[in-house]
Order: sequence, then structure tokens, then C-alpha cells
Amino acid sequence: MDFVDWRKIPREQRARVQRQLEDEEARKNSAIVFHGIADYYIQKAQNAGEFDNLPGAGKPFRNGFLENSGADDMATNIIKKFGGEPLEVSLQKEIQRKQAQIDKHLAYLQHRLRYAQRPRRPHSRSRIRAYQREVHAFEHEYRKRLADINSRILSLNIAAPETMNMQPLPVEQLLQDYRKRFYVFDEE
Repeated sequence: MDFVDWRKIPREQRARVQRQLEDEEARKNSAIVFHGIADYYIQKAQNAGEFDNLPGAGKPFRNGFLENSGADDMATNIIKKFGGEPLEVSLQKEIQRKQAQIDKHLAYLQHRLRYAQRPRRPHSRSRIRAYQREVHAFEHEYRKRLADINSRILSLNIAAPETMNMQPLPVEQLLQDYRKRFYVFDEE
């Protein structure tokens, strides 16, 4: 550590460093106090013999005992108690919500296609061009949304049990179907 001559450092900077050192010391002391209290009560219970005659003392744990109990179950119960849900469930709901948004937009484009195909002559060219611009613009967005859903599916497959796993979406096949379905005026 380098030597610092505190007499040559401005008073404001010295005060700031001193406050930082005091805050750091207070954090250390609070951690020591908390752990010290917990250790004190554990030691007191051990000395009183409260841990001597526990059921299963001296016997090994049953297989799977530690995997099925502990902090994860406690955290899950707390989350459920306050109206939350596990990560896997929220990921599934998010995937379903994103797919519903895509389906809704595709239904909108299908409605626009029917509108553009109406046999009204005066504005039919402008309707068709507007439809084509919209379809071409959404294709890039569609690809991004499908990739985002696949990313969420992969996260779900990592976090969830095997029974909740989902297959990733075939992005290229869905894009080809999109082009066949909505690029009807491009072929003319």
C-alpha cells in the first residue's frame, strides 16, 4: 500500500474518505453482530443439549432428502404466499403471451389482405401498395419476435423440469409460410 500524506489532501476529500472508511467498518460490524448473535444462540442450544435427541440423529439422510427440501422449497412457498409464481411458469406465460401477440398481428395482416383484394377500382392500387409495404416491414419484426420466443423457450428448457420443456419454433419454415400467405401481390 502506498503512503498517503493526509496533510496535503484537501479537507473535503479527507472527510469523504473518512466517511467511506466508517461506513465500511459499520457494515463489517453489523455483519459480525448478526452472525455473532446467530452463532451465540446455536452455541447456547448445543450446550443445553437441545440438539442431542433429534429424530434420525447419527443416521444418514434418505436419498433425495436434501434435493426435495430446503431453501428452494422455502423460497417457492414464500413466492406463492405473496402471489408470485415460479420462473418456469412465468416463462411459459410470457411465451404464450408473445405467441398470442404474433397471432393477433398475423390476423390483422390477413384482414388487410382481404381488404386489399376487394374489387373496388379507384383506390385498389394504393391499397395494394400500402398492404405490401406493411407486409414487407413486418417480416423483419416477425423474424425478431420468433427469435425472441426461441430464446425464451431455451431459457425455459434450461430452468424447467423435463416435462415442461418445449420445442423451439422452426423460424425459417414459419417465414416461408408467412411469405406464401401474405406475398400474394408480389407474384403479379
